[in-house]
Amino acid sequence: MLFTRWLSALQSVPERTRSTLLLWLGAAMVGVVAVLLAKCAEWASGGFHALQSAYWWSPLLLVPLGGMLARWLMQRCGPGAEGSGIPQAKACLELAERPEVAGCLLSLRIAVAKFAGIVLGLGSGFVLGREGPTVQIGASIMFSLRKLAPQDTAVLRRQLILVGGAAGIAAAFNTPLAGIVFAFEELARSVEEQTSGKLLGAVILAGVVSLALQGDYVYFGHIRVPGFDYGILLPVAIIGVLAGLIGGLFAWLCVHTRRWVPQSVQQFQRQYPYRFIAGIGLLIALCGLIAPIHGSGAEVTSTAIDHAQALPWYFLPLKLIGMVATFLTGLPGGIFAPSLALGAGVGSWLAPFFASTLTVKLMAIGMAGTLAAVTRAPLTSAIILMEMTDGHEMVISILATTLVASTVARLFFNTNLYHELAERMLQTLPLAPAPEHKS
Repeated sequence: MLFTRWLSALQSVPERTRSTLLLWLGAAMVGVVAVLLAKCAEWASGGFHALQSAYWWSPLLLVPLGGMLARWLMQRCGPGAEGSGIPQAKACLELAERPEVAGCLLSLRIAVAKFAGIVLGLGSGFVLGREGPTVQIGASIMFSLRKLAPQDTAVLRRQLILVGGAAGIAAAFNTPLAGIVFAFEELARSVEEQTSGKLLGAVILAGVVSLALQGDYVYFGHIRVPGFDYGILLPVAIIGVLAGLIGGLFAWLCVHTRRWVPQSVQQFQRQYPYRFIAGIGLLIALCGLIAPIHGSGAEVTSTAIDHAQALPWYFLPLKLIGMVATFLTGLPGGIFAPSLALGAGVGSWLAPFFASTLTVKLMAIGMAGTLAAVTRAPLTSAIILMEMTDGHEMVISILATTLVASTVARLFFNTNLYHELAERMLQTLPLAPAPEHKS
């Protein structure tokens, strides 16, 4: 009876207002789910590290077995939930007029499977993050709400996907401004005038929900470093180039697996997918015995920043191996947080050559630069890092590094990770229209 009255009251509201309320309701739901995922992911990752501390050999069993279980879960109930989640959201923006096709990548079923897959992957020790997947989960929740709209149009579906993805980033990192910029810079190169205002309100609401549930926190803690001086220009240039090369290489390896993975290995993966994942899991576990590469890397990076202690030189190559290996499995998992941890390794390589007072700053600008090189979204990367660390003293250094790194990645590798993966998905979906190549 109460629900019927609520629906009757809602139907009396003007259509434009109903659409806005729908966006706000969905954004609040995304905020709640993002916080829940963060808590579950933290619990799962903490459990893995506790077992690793008690039994050093446990990853040799946990990573392969967990990977096979995650693969089974995806096969049974999660087709469409594999991978990062951002390419799926980008692909569905091109399918706004084909909701039956977009439903192959955005649905409540996929959101649940993605949630379970991320928690299982982190609990097993794979090298992945939860932030990219939160984009697909948020977009799936919002896309499912279209049935409650007064008119289910392509424009509304596009708005729902954009708001869901942006709200996911905002709530996952507790970075509302980065969520807004992410929607403009990465998900959609242009946004309709009507969409932009609704996007701002919905993303802010998702951030408020996250803030209310988790409190006022910054992802990597508060960074206090010296302000800008001209002495930082040399390390900014060096780290920008190095981060651009490493981040660009990672993106190229992920997009062009058929060009560098031996044919025999590709055939083995097709014929024996569970054995392949078990082998990849064993490789990651062996790397994890040498360096703390498991999971997103947020804990390790935060500790290094808190103690102003550079990461060991071998962390970077082993983390890179773990990230590429995890990508090859096709399991649900994001690359935002792992890329930031990889960037901390880039900054740590330069730390011995400069004053110890710059160690934290070098790691921070390395994080921003590497993320920019991987995603080719320099503005989003800069704002994410500043909001995640409260590092406004580094604004000039971070912006300069992200621009240099993104440019280097483009010049040497010319790979747009999310865009090219989204195009590949569009080509494999049933009855999907051919993607438009944008200059």
